[in-house]
Amino acid sequence: MFHYYTFINDELHRQDSMQVSTQWIHLEAPDPHEISELIADYQLPRDYVTAILDDAENSRCEQLKQPHFAKQPALVLVQFPRKVAKNQYETYPLSIIFTHTPLVITVSKFPPILFDTCTTDQVPFFVNSPEVHWKISFPILWCLSHSFNLYLKEIKLQLQQIEQQIKVSTENQQLYYMLESQKSLVLIESATKNNLETLMIFSKSEPIKESDLLANYMQDILIETKQSVSSASIHLRLIDQINNTFSAIVSNNLNNVMKFLTSLTLVLTIPTIIGGIYGMNVTLPFEDSKIAFWLIALITASLCITAITILKKKNLL
Repeated sequence: MFHYYTFINDELHRQDSMQVSTQWIHLEAPDPHEISELIADYQLPRDYVTAILDDAENSRCEQLKQPHFAKQPALVLVQFPRKVAKNQYETYPLSIIFTHTPLVITVSKFPPILFDTCTTDQVPFFVNSPEVHWKISFPILWCLSHSFNLYLKEIKLQLQQIEQQIKVSTENQQLYYMLESQKSLVLIESATKNNLETLMIFSKSEPIKESDLLANYMQDILIETKQSVSSASIHLRLIDQINNTFSAIVSNNLNNVMKFLTSLTLVLTIPTIIGGIYGMNVTLPFEDSKIAFWLIALITASLCITAITILKKKNLL
């Protein structure tokens, strides 16, 4: 599906259809007909558009060395995060295509969360540049990098909740949450690292190197991306530590149960032994007494209480 946008008085506005004033075209979840139409209309290499169909497509740049993209369209392909379940996050490719005209084309398989902020009336990362390429692409890249940090904050809160729950009890559900979070963090860390490499290459392109203003904006984007790389790495180490703590708690709980059962078995062995002795067909003490049962029961109870007291003093029961 095609979406059209343009700037009016430095504010981004959506258009119902393609117009002369259109400065940004976004194609979302494209079908084969829309792909062919976009390629034919703007003479784009086919892989610029179809790359987003592969969820595992790595970030990359193409044709950035030419000045102002005058010869052929240039591509910056980056990955963006998307929440797919309560504790699950995936990453998907986003193509940003620079044409020789004042027009930017983006293509994605799913709606990126970053467009929720980039397509509002007030762009959160305003670029004071007359060139449409930078006025549109830089806010997109900044919002994309910022969206990783937003999701990482969510994951951090989830890990804190799991940590608090582990202090009270250890259940399989908590382990499943940690596995889902760990998988998400691995994907986010890989995506942010790939994005950082691609953006570093992008920052060395001729138009950005020639302008101090653009270089400063690009530096802000790189800082936001580096922050997401660092946060993802820290959260991965944190979840490894929580996993180790979880395993230690489970092991300690199992040891405590086994220690209790062993001590309980030892105490219960006392009446079993005494009962076995008095079950022998031989002469035994108190056998002629009318209160033999109560005497034997009293002796057995005394021995059991003594055994329990000793085990408790040694912290074995």
